Amino acid sequence: MRKTILILFLINAFGTIQAQNTFKAILKDEDTKEPLMFANVVVEDTKNGASSDTTGFVELQNIPNGKQTIVFSYVGYRTKEKSFTFPLNQKAPLIIYLEKAEELKTVIVHSTRTNNRIEEIPTRIEVLGNEEVVEETGINPGNISKLLGETSGIQVQHTSAISGNVSFRIQGLPGKYTQLLQDGFPVYSGFSSGLSLLQIPPLDLQQVEIVKGSASTLYGADAIAGIVNLITKKPTDKPEFSVLVNQTHKGGRDFSSFYTAKKDKFGITMLASINTQNAIDVSGNSFTDIPKYNRAVFSPKIFYDFNKNNHLYVGLSSVIEDRIGGDIKAINDDADSLHSFFEQNKTKRFNTNLKYENINQKGNVFTIKASYGNFDRKMKTNTNIFSGVQNNIFSELSYFINSEKHKLVSGVNFYSDDFQQYQPDIFSLSYSYQTIGVFSQDNWKLTDDLSLEPGIRYDYNIQNGGFFLPRLALMYIFSKKFFTRLSSGMGYKLPTPFTDEAERTRYQMVIMPTNLKVEKSTGANLDFNFKTPIFDELFLSFNQAFFITNITNPIIANTDSLQNQIVSYENAQGTILSKGLNTNIRLSLDELVLYIDYTYLDAQKTYDNNNQLELTPQNRLTTTLAYEDEEEGWKAGLEAFYFGNQYLENGNKTPDYWLLGASVQKRFGHFTIALNIENILDIRQTRYENIVSGSINNPIFSELYAPLDGIVGNIVLKFDL
Repeated sequence: MRKTILILFLINAFGTIQAQNTFKAILKDEDTKEPLMFANVVVEDTKNGASSDTTGFVELQNIPNGKQTIVFSYVGYRTKEKSFTFPLNQKAPLIIYLEKAEELKTVIVHSTRTNNRIEEIPTRIEVLGNEEVVEETGINPGNISKLLGETSGIQVQHTSAISGNVSFRIQGLPGKYTQLLQDGFPVYSGFSSGLSLLQIPPLDLQQVEIVKGSASTLYGADAIAGIVNLITKKPTDKPEFSVLVNQTHKGGRDFSSFYTAKKDKFGITMLASINTQNAIDVSGNSFTDIPKYNRAVFSPKIFYDFNKNNHLYVGLSSVIEDRIGGDIKAINDDADSLHSFFEQNKTKRFNTNLKYENINQKGNVFTIKASYGNFDRKMKTNTNIFSGVQNNIFSELSYFINSEKHKLVSGVNFYSDDFQQYQPDIFSLSYSYQTIGVFSQDNWKLTDDLSLEPGIRYDYNIQNGGFFLPRLALMYIFSKKFFTRLSSGMGYKLPTPFTDEAERTRYQMVIMPTNLKVEKSTGANLDFNFKTPIFDELFLSFNQAFFITNITNPIIANTDSLQNQIVSYENAQGTILSKGLNTNIRLSLDELVLYIDYTYLDAQKTYDNNNQLELTPQNRLTTTLAYEDEEEGWKAGLEAFYFGNQYLENGNKTPDYWLLGASVQKRFGHFTIALNIENILDIRQTRYENIVSGSINNPIFSELYAPLDGIVGNIVLKFDL
């Protein structure tokens, strides 16, 4: 009996020993194929686990026979589960690839002319990617003002209470110091700049690139504060068709459509949009807080590939708009001798662009670019008429050399800016500028960790002489999680009569002396970037930036004359010195993302006892909490914007305020429906003060530092195919 028990025990023990298996694996990053050290590997529902060594190798022992599930996890990566049937016929370790939990798509930047990935560029540049553009388009499809207004370091400023004109400020500097481009072409400037943001529908945008600080090396004049480059969609092999309908509860309607397709050598994109708005007196002061307008946009583009190395693009764009605001009775055809004030802007914009690229076998690119822009605007009031046409011509030849250590782009361009005023009264504001420029910029990778970006430009303006514009940027990578960038450069701006003050006073009396000096600038930017997973599925991205810009010979409107609605320009006896910091934090946890952005700004007028530059909040805070369930098609967001105290031209301090917003989107197959509400607290400047003074028939409007339209809700229906 004892012998039988012993034999059974030995058989059982031998079987148990035979059932204990070994599992060997090497864990690697799915993209880089680099080993993942200290990754966790465990048999599901057991305590049998181990961590990988410095080579990514891990070994598990004592695994029972049969089907077993092994769990692979690593901080910052998606957990992977794989089932195996033991015993395995395993001689070599299995290679297990883990995917990063937050897949950041490769972002290619076009504004630097080198088509680099964003993480390789020493210049501080921010990109609103396609997902962000699509999300904002689904909420506010009429124009791009809100898309830019929610971007870090950019403030969208209303310049006219009647027409609704806006400008946008980078790092606190007035809008005239920022250059707005589309696909690298300068088509929105001068007489059209106040209306440009309101006349650009975002449905055909692929991404928005923002360079903060001087970008004059590549783009010449007007890029003192930076550039905003709108990158439009290109045709792909997969056709795309979108139709979008929007209705606001305050009488705004938008209908937009976009189509793109590619077949063989031909490609096409087509944008069409109709936008209308009723005149609304929100405050009850008898003047429109939201102007009436009717706008049509049509923008076809044709792409042709001669072969894989030669590409041609031709684009057209036309915008027609009739915009009117003023006394609500006059707008509604109920004018009388007392209520007759109105301001009507009739605009026609036509642009055409051409671009040809030849790419050789080494990857070097020869590019020819040309564009023509025509903007015709007639501003009519019950007391005066101001009208004119602006013609812009731009052409460029450039050559890009792509080597292992250098990405060098050099070129020559010509730019003509011509404005002719129709029937000038006393003072003509007509001007004509022609500028020839040569430039060169190199993205030079000295080591794996250090990159330099030296640049140089020389512009010769026929009317104002030459301008030498050096620039230098560098980037140092301390680790995969931490890097820093430093850049410095010079810029300039030629005198033009188109400013926020002229828009606000409706060009009734603008005096532009012929002896004004050219504005010049020097500036520097420093920023630190840190990205890391905190624990599984929770990620932190942190950017801390510091900036300073000094503008000499700033052209300002004489404050004494301005009180009488007379805009008399002069060169200030001093400078505008703008300095500050910007802190950007991004936290993501599964489907939740939290954005926090804070800007501190100290913009001083040294010519005015170092007083603060008007309409620049010293403290601004933006917070956004977003949720997205991609599988179920849900998106939702809460936004809060804080604007600190600002100063007016007379030195008075404005109250601070908060703007709150909320949105939700749901996708149903090819359809998406979005509900959005802005300015939930109904903040309006007219709640703080009476913005209208003077005669009812020729009123004076205050500077604008807060919204006028109040709370606005809208519903959007979008169809994608």
